[in-house]
Amino acid sequence: MQKEKVHSINDNVSGNTSNSHIKIYKTPAGPLFLRSCCSPAFVEDLKVDEGLRAFARLPEREHQLLLSVARQPENRLTLAYTATGTIVGQVSFAPLDHWWQDIGNAYEIAVEVSSSWRKLGVAHQLLSLALEFESVEEYLIVGLGLSWHWDYEGLGISRFHYREMIARLFAAHGFAEYLTSEANIRMDPANILVARLGSRIDGESMNRFFQRLLQSETLPGL
Repeated sequence: MQKEKVHSINDNVSGNTSNSHIKIYKTPAGPLFLRSCCSPAFVEDLKVDEGLRAFARLPEREHQLLLSVARQPENRLTLAYTATGTIVGQVSFAPLDHWWQDIGNAYEIAVEVSSSWRKLGVAHQLLSLALEFESVEEYLIVGLGLSWHWDYEGLGISRFHYREMIARLFAAHGFAEYLTSEANIRMDPANILVARLGSRIDGESMNRFFQRLLQSETLPGL
């Protein structure tokens, strides 16, 4: 049986005092620590598991990527790591830019779990902790699932099966899938956009989000 124990501590995040939460999550492969609002100093003291390479391809570059996320005061970084200080999973929040940049209180979420720690519920646990903050209902949170980051071959499944897994994972945490004309999503029919619309999002941000979903300079009528 998998169990968790919850603690709450104060942490400094890029110069701002935030409430950082820690959970101890017991898995058949061993216990993991899950921590939200990770500071740059905390991330710097950890190392990255060899199986965590979806976004930067190499563990060393992945570590630098996580450090750069933690150093930005507007970002939030939640990590899963072992007792020996090895990062095996992460959830990051960063302000949406480019296509979505004029939507207020809008963030992009990214999730990754090491290939060595899959099928243990780590992604669900990370998402639960990452979304565990009081103002979450004031935000639009968007996830852009791009197939070229997925290790579906390592799992022995098709990219469309992987897409279904992503949809189920996020649906369990209040996200829904949306059709969009956004260029990166349109590059592969397996790509997916999911979003969580907080119950206290202001009307203007909500309208801009729905207008932007199908906006296009190249598709006729959009």
